[in-house]
Amino acid sequence: MKKKWILLKILLLLIGLTLLVAFSQNRYDIREVKEVKTKIDYSHGNHFITHQMVDSLLKKTHPDYPEMGMKRVYIKDMEYILNQDNFISHANVYLENDGVLYAEITQEIPVLRVHNKKNEYYISQFGKQIPLSPHFSARVLLAEGDIEAQEHKGLVELVQRINDDNLLKNLVIGIRKEKLNSFILLIDDEDYFLELGKLEELAIKLENFKVFYHKYISKTKEIPYKKLNLKFTNQIIAIK
Repeated sequence: MKKKWILLKILLLLIGLTLLVAFSQNRYDIREVKEVKTKIDYSHGNHFITHQMVDSLLKKTHPDYPEMGMKRVYIKDMEYILNQDNFISHANVYLENDGVLYAEITQEIPVLRVHNKKNEYYISQFGKQIPLSPHFSARVLLAEGDIEAQEHKGLVELVQRINDDNLLKNLVIGIRKEKLNSFILLIDDEDYFLELGKLEELAIKLENFKVFYHKYISKTKEIPYKKLNLKFTNQIIAIK
């Protein structure tokens, strides 16, 4: 008899828990989203994406957005449509039990602006091609010439090395592709330029230039060179 009573109590407890879960689920299903909070990472100074743009994209996922039932929030659809935007690197969408919908946005970070006769665009830190924005212009180095997709990775490395060096970032104002596998760096005072050649062994080439700069260029007012050839890693050829 005692065992039956224990089993009955367990059964009643399970029934109670089931009813409670069903009640909670029903309340969740009929509740509406009460607020949408958009968090956009502006820490790198880029403002390609605005809160209004995110709202506009999210509206495409539901006809009643933002006044929609919590049950009708499709997180994966929202993340998918946000991640399709050219200026969004990553989107994370989630819904809290209190009815607040969050959309966290990480923007693409451009490191270089490319200009040629056919097109103009940015290259991101991961080598992705990004179109120009009508709302915002990033302050990055300009590269000229018919640059190909397979050269993006080398250019990103080059720009990062320039930006990470106090001397180079104050001297170099642009990059130009002269021909196949031939790049030059434009210098601020325009008295000379640096011939890099291929986008290979950049660390050695740039370090060679820095040594040459501190030993010769920084000690003279008039630079007697028109071009410094850095193509060879074991020497610099100064051309007047």
